[in-house]
Amino acid sequence: MKLRIPENLTQQAYRSIRDEIIKGKIDGQQHFTEAFFANRYGISKSPIREALNRLETEGLITIIPRRGAFVRNFLIHDVEEIYELREALETLVVRNAVLDAKTLARLRELVSSAQSSLEKKDKPNYIQMDMAFHTTLAMASSNLRLRRMLESMHNQMLILRRQTFQLTSHTSVKQHLEILKALEKGQRNRAAKLMAEHIRAVRKRLIDHIQKQEPPPGTQ
Repeated sequence: MKLRIPENLTQQAYRSIRDEIIKGKIDGQQHFTEAFFANRYGISKSPIREALNRLETEGLITIIPRRGAFVRNFLIHDVEEIYELREALETLVVRNAVLDAKTLARLRELVSSAQSSLEKKDKPNYIQMDMAFHTTLAMASSNLRLRRMLESMHNQMLILRRQTFQLTSHTSVKQHLEILKALEKGQRNRAAKLMAEHIRAVRKRLIDHIQKQEPPPGTQ
């Protein structure tokens, strides 16, 4: 009987590779193999293989047989699909989340911390606080499947959020605060409308940015 790979070793490999991707230490121009990470982390290929398969399932990498893996480059249609799904899910969250005093206080704390990080030009902490605002709302939903769907998209959104920092950070804190104020007043429909506008604005600026980076057709 074949023994299973220790879960903690596979999980460690997954987190280490994921963090390198999210932090931009590995980009879409590089390809990497099981042997590369096995040597890098001093472990066997088996947990690396399982970690890479999980990352592919989550949409962070693409595995090409006999060539290795590549970090996925998000194209315009990827952004459109991800943000369209986000809008549908997160507007549902703000309509139905169970928001007690503790959760609302946490949301206000996150908005304040994001503003402080922005003023200090602390990009990593700002991104963390920005994402935590959305995650805290999602975790307040009583719909388990909804929470899991948003959780499965978290890493893709985090990579995209690093790209949108310069594009939307000057408006996102204000938009989060407006959403929070509507929730505190029990104005769920208004909060949903504001959330949709917020997500659409981020999507538009990111798509505009990608279009500027991509070479015109026929020039490659």
